Amino acid sequence: MIYDKAHELAKAFKCSPDYRQYQESKKEVSANKENLKILQEFHTKQLEIQTMQMLGQEIPAEKIKEYEKMAELLQLNPSVKTFLQAEYRIMQTFADVQKILAEALNLELPKFND
Repeated sequence: MIYDKAHELAKAFKCSPDYRQYQESKKEVSANKENLKILQEFHTKQLEIQTMQMLGQEIPAEKIKEYEKMAELLQLNPSVKTFLQAEYRIMQTFADVQKILAEALNLELPKFND
């Protein structure tokens, strides 16, 4: 029953405007190899920093500056910017659903440093 409800939620999610925007912008970014490459590099840096945060490691200032500079440059690329905004909305929705479930089940989610 739980899995059936999860599939229903996924189906509803696929019909959402945020998901459609995400898919459209993903297709546009993927059509340009240079955009796709810089986006992958950005995600790699992002994951590296998030991993360090979760492990409680200190993030070197130069790594943060490099990441921030890359984020600023990506904002100048309209198709990548649109994709990143759509991706953020999708991830925020996932986080909201996780929070709703955790609160309803009286679970404590791990907290990471922001």
